[in-house]
Amino acid sequence: MTRPLIRPVRPADEARLGEIAYLTGFFGGSAERYFPDPQLFADLWMRAYFRLPDSVGFVAQVSGDVIGYIIGSVDERAYRRALVRVVVDTVLPGLLSRRYRRPLAALPYLLRSLRYPSPHVSVGEFPAHLHLNLLPTSRGLGLGDNLLQGFLQRLRERGVPGVQLSTTDENVAALGLYRKAGFSVAAAEQTQLWTPWLGRPARQLCLVRRTGG
Repeated sequence: MTRPLIRPVRPADEARLGEIAYLTGFFGGSAERYFPDPQLFADLWMRAYFRLPDSVGFVAQVSGDVIGYIIGSVDERAYRRALVRVVVDTVLPGLLSRRYRRPLAALPYLLRSLRYPSPHVSVGEFPAHLHLNLLPTSRGLGLGDNLLQGFLQRLRERGVPGVQLSTTDENVAALGLYRKAGFSVAAAEQTQLWTPWLGRPARQLCLVRRTGG
């Protein structure tokens, strides 16, 4: 395999990152199982980061193909405002213009996510958040650690005091990566969010790390 290149995210990466997010959105596997509309998924999970002036992101690229990424915001409040704008400017018009193929099929998950929100901690102490996803064929190459260290370094350069992320105890490999990088569990709760698709409750975790910024 050609040595992967780690580089900052570019505006032209949005569609590819949306694809990877969808292909890895169910505990490392495809999100199709619980969210049958890939374009709606990409718009909701990825587009806000490309509308923020202060987002941070890196991709792993091999022979011109992006195979993994890390992306996040340094200001949770700004991210939430950007997400609202995406819903107003992209999602709602998209429902009318048939941008989405199966939007109604995504409702069970969206409604459950409102009913069972993930635990979070203070955005004053930990204002940044992140998402890290690698295609299955690119795992085990150390790319996750490279992406994560680049992200944390950028937070330190910007003076961001801390970062948080949401995951579950189903993501064993990811938990090992984050713990190795100095993250710890700040909040946890048993959730029924994934029960219809996982077949059992899961333990939702909020991991945090101070950056020294």
